[in-house]
Amino acid sequence: MKSKARIGKIIKESRLKHNLRMDDVAKEIGITRSTLWAIENGTGNYSIDTLLKLMDYLNLSFEMESNKYHVHKQRATRLNKMIDKKINRFVIMCVEQYALKINKGSQYTYRILANKGIIKELIDDYEDMHGMSTYSINEYIDKRLSLED
Repeated sequence: MKSKARIGKIIKESRLKHNLRMDDVAKEIGITRSTLWAIENGTGNYSIDTLLKLMDYLNLSFEMESNKYHVHKQRATRLNKMIDKKINRFVIMCVEQYALKINKGSQYTYRILANKGIIKELIDDYEDMHGMSTYSINEYIDKRLSLED
């Protein structure tokens, strides 16, 4: 299987696994639905920037090596390799649930929460917060954001 077809298959499988519609994904990363269709089917011409935006949105990572280059693209929502995976999953869940609440994309929501210091608070207070309901966490985030305004 050629590289573009293999990449397209992985992207499509990830999109379907996350129950995401092509229109929504395309809109979120700033491409047309037909461009996303072409990428998923291995026939599109697209920039590496478009591919990286798509991978970030779908939480995909890749590693590629050649004789001259070593490229490693980590998940957009991965905070730090040193953070425990369970804490990382908790933060990802918090971001995704709050993004749903405010009807925005995960990347946009992550940036807002990171800029306001809320991501750091979620990490630091993981032990106290991980048992809270989504509703309670969303309320906490709302209160923190209102204090910042």
